[in-house]
Amino acid sequence: MTRHLFPRLLPAVATAALVAVLPARAEEYTAWTITGWTDRPEARYQPGEPMKFYFRILNANQPVPGKVRITLAADDGRRTETVHEVSAGKPLEITASLSRPGFVMARATLLTPQGNAARRPWRNQQLRDIQYGMGGCVEPEQLRPALPEPRDFDDFWTKARRELADVPLKVKRVIRQQDSNFTVYDLTIAAPGPRPARGYLTIPRNAAPRSLPLDIQFDGYAVHAIRPRRLSNAIALIINAHGIRNDGDENYYDTLARGELRRYGFRNEENESPGSCYFKYMILRNLRAVEYGRTLPEWDGRRIQFSGGSQGAFQAVAVTALTPDATNCRISIPWLCDLGGVTRGRIRGWRPDWRPGLGYYDTVHFAARITCPVQITAGLSDWTCPPSGVQVLYNQLKGRKELTFYQGLEHGAYFGYDQKKAARMVQKAPAALP
Repeated sequence: MTRHLFPRLLPAVATAALVAVLPARAEEYTAWTITGWTDRPEARYQPGEPMKFYFRILNANQPVPGKVRITLAADDGRRTETVHEVSAGKPLEITASLSRPGFVMARATLLTPQGNAARRPWRNQQLRDIQYGMGGCVEPEQLRPALPEPRDFDDFWTKARRELADVPLKVKRVIRQQDSNFTVYDLTIAAPGPRPARGYLTIPRNAAPRSLPLDIQFDGYAVHAIRPRRLSNAIALIINAHGIRNDGDENYYDTLARGELRRYGFRNEENESPGSCYFKYMILRNLRAVEYGRTLPEWDGRRIQFSGGSQGAFQAVAVTALTPDATNCRISIPWLCDLGGVTRGRIRGWRPDWRPGLGYYDTVHFAARITCPVQITAGLSDWTCPPSGVQVLYNQLKGRKELTFYQGLEHGAYFGYDQKKAARMVQKAPAALP
């Protein structure tokens, strides 16, 4: 069964046999998944060359008939949804193409007999659509930022660093947990802006002076409590994205999420100017945490490592760029990449509307200033952080770097995704990294 790229929406026709096979209630879908593959392991294609995506519906790992909605999006601005019936004996084949450098994403969503998305419980027992997604690309190494960086990018951050320096480094450190292996501290560190920097610091017990690297992790897009990290071979810091309490109750975070922090980062009026962007003080709080980490007697004075996923990856890249002696950066599914791409027809994902102030926070512009090694993992069908933006980030990096794209990886993971078995596209520079 073959369908070509961006056809007209097909009518949702359900035969009597199909209706009999498909259940109607979410609890009856707990063993259902969709799986898929492409006609090429790395999913690389030439301009205009056909890309083939194959989808199959499984119930308890056995192929079954059903009905799916296929969503296709490409970096030339096209996006369509079509409905298809899938047989048990033959996978659904979707053919796509792209005439310029960029990515195409294809996602299959299982439908109920009524035409709604079939859902099943996820890890937290909330219902989630049963989906599977993949992607293909054309000449990804040619992708560059859709819009140029601001001419005063470096001047802006130099002035911001001066604002940080004007606030004395004052720290409140309270022991929260302690055992034979670790001591965990709740940190509050003075910083510019509306709130201090806050996070958890974990130090292995009996660590010798100047013996451990500083490993700092940043949090994703959320308003919630954070948990301490424990690393036996490093000083572990995790930084609260907002400078709010680390261990508040549910009502505390819900009040902030519905009020002061509602839609943070997406307010167009704030994003008109870099000085009023929400992310300015987030980054300055992070830099203040790095400054404090350098004062710890257990730090070896040399190694500073940053990590994070999604919004945490954005923060890790920004702070790495603003920390010239950083020694490593490890990120996954990075957010705020190539923000100007929405003005050029690239897959939008979940990004703010373009406003001039956002150019000073675009992950791809920070990337151009990083010289230490960077490792990136991302999904070829991530509808929150599309692969084209991640690819631009990778292309902007100047030093040792590695990017691994996985098929079947969304911003979280699709049902049935197994990273060990997933097809992947790996890029390295230099070509062989140790």
